[in-house]
Amino acid sequence: MITDQDHDTVLIVDDEYAFRFALQRLLEDEGCHVVAAGDGTEAQTILQTHADVISVVILDWMMPQMTGIDLLRWMKSQSTIEHIPVIMLTALNDPERIKEGIDAGAFYYLVKPFQRPLLNSILRAAVSDYHNTRQLLDRLRKHERPLAFIDEATYRIRTIDEASELAVVIASATPDPEHAMVISELIMNAIEHGNLGITYEEKGKLLDQDQWEHEVARRLALPENEAKQVIIRVKKEQDVLRVEIEDEGNGFDYDRYLRIDESRLFDNHGRGIAIAATTLNLRFTTPGNKVVVTLPLASAEHKSPN
Repeated sequence: MITDQDHDTVLIVDDEYAFRFALQRLLEDEGCHVVAAGDGTEAQTILQTHADVISVVILDWMMPQMTGIDLLRWMKSQSTIEHIPVIMLTALNDPERIKEGIDAGAFYYLVKPFQRPLLNSILRAAVSDYHNTRQLLDRLRKHERPLAFIDEATYRIRTIDEASELAVVIASATPDPEHAMVISELIMNAIEHGNLGITYEEKGKLLDQDQWEHEVARRLALPENEAKQVIIRVKKEQDVLRVEIEDEGNGFDYDRYLRIDESRLFDNHGRGIAIAATTLNLRFTTPGNKVVVTLPLASAEHKSPN
């Protein structure tokens, strides 16, 4: 079972009927609810009328009239559907085209023909990403600027749930909800890779096997990790919020992950830091167990209390 909730729906967009039908049957066999569109215009109509139930879009690049990349860019411009993860399909293993799609906001790329286990793994990750994002945004809407009367604060956390909660608190002081996802990604990176020592390669395998959460929980309970914390220091500086995230690990080769490397284009994770670095002021310090990100402050947060 790929989807965990009854309302999860996968939208397939492909102009080839035979492929679309075969993929729909495959996903339904895995427990998905599936709707299909034969072109970009039909997909737009479905997305506009059923935005609240579609959790993932599987989108072919090469289609007549409206291409897959055009539909992807349109989706990312629509506030009601911009957070739905999009898995792009292509018959060409072209790094430049793939980078173009990732830059436009694609969650992942699959090259036809693809293996069923890989599709299942990526779809699980996409559904999980969709729900995590929705939960973060829902929490953000409920927060009432908890940092409004704080100029400086230090937090110490251990778990993934605490990372999500704190990311919402910090992002509530900024004008862009997307910052919650960036902060959450950076803190989770500090927990899983820094404090728990899960390597990049290990995480890929754990995601393939749907065992990542189990392994994080197992390592958090180990005696050598029980006292480890991630320290987050938040400080308002004029019209920006300075967020420093430090873990107790040995650091990592952060230069490798500040850009999207062609050798990792088809990995099932590992693009979060690179994407964050393209949109925000992000700075790691050697050996890599500390990162500082600078975020704009929401207008209501600019004035410090006296």
